[in-house]
Amino acid sequence: MKLNFTKPVLLSVLALTLGACASYPKSVAVDTPDNLPTLSQLQQNPEAYVGSQVVLGGRIVAVTNYPDGSTVELLQLPLYTSGRPKNDVRSTSGRIRVHFEQLLDPEVYAKGQLLTVRGIILGKEDSTIGEHPYSFVSIDGNGIYLWPERDDPEVIYIMGVQNGLFPYYREPRYVPVRSTKPTTAE
Repeated sequence: MKLNFTKPVLLSVLALTLGACASYPKSVAVDTPDNLPTLSQLQQNPEAYVGSQVVLGGRIVAVTNYPDGSTVELLQLPLYTSGRPKNDVRSTSGRIRVHFEQLLDPEVYAKGQLLTVRGIILGKEDSTIGEHPYSFVSIDGNGIYLWPERDDPEVIYIMGVQNGLFPYYREPRYVPVRSTKPTTAE
């Protein structure tokens, strides 16, 4: 008796390949997100990356508006494969400043919101955080995506098995936690 495992194996490999792929939102999408420099690399030698494209994300610290555009200061956070910043400030590599040639309303782009940006590296920008001197990586922004807020998400890690052959882990999924507070009728 001849067993043919070719079809299930190919389907499993295809499912794993497609499951591992995720794409950034259209406004910040790039062809090869895995080949972009990290903030740590940029901080070590920002001048080596001047003119290079980058996609970074993080939590908004401040938005400053000028007559010809806006500057967003971000506390950088690592990105999921979807492009969404991981909401863990302990994993930050520092801060960045992204300059846009458009008005960004600080009520919409509010402090604490998660944001992903795409742009071209300008180099470093010496300034301060409070009174402490700091060298920001400076970016000329050409793409922006403001992530929707989630109410107290709970992260669930899903493990599955494809056709009983290959275990795999998927990216964390966020599931809204249902309120345990009793509702009262008015």
